[in-house]
Amino acid sequence: MQTAIKECRQTPRENLSEPVHIRPCDPQYPGEVCTTLNVSRSGLYFATSTEHYFPGMNVFVTLNFRSDDQMHREQTGDVVRLEKLEDGKWGVAIRILMHSNPGVYSGT
Repeated sequence: MQTAIKECRQTPRENLSEPVHIRPCDPQYPGEVCTTLNVSRSGLYFATSTEHYFPGMNVFVTLNFRSDDQMHREQTGDVVRLEKLEDGKWGVAIRILMHSNPGVYSGT
């Protein structure tokens, strides 16, 4: 007998690979540029080999990150889920808490 899994997502996800800059609010942890595996209006999911993320960690997120872009649109988010992936990396789910400009979404 299968058990129904409750879907907690509030918005649909799209498989989208784009560069994202993740910077923990706590300066003791380094920021990094990763590639998203999927995104939605309310969050994103990416893989990393970095092990310092934890549920509840507050982060700054820059979607569609380009190092030569002077107009980075940073958003505030928090880590809501971690998953150990088969390749030894971690899957990190981030919920976007506050958009820098609520009328504009820099992803899809």
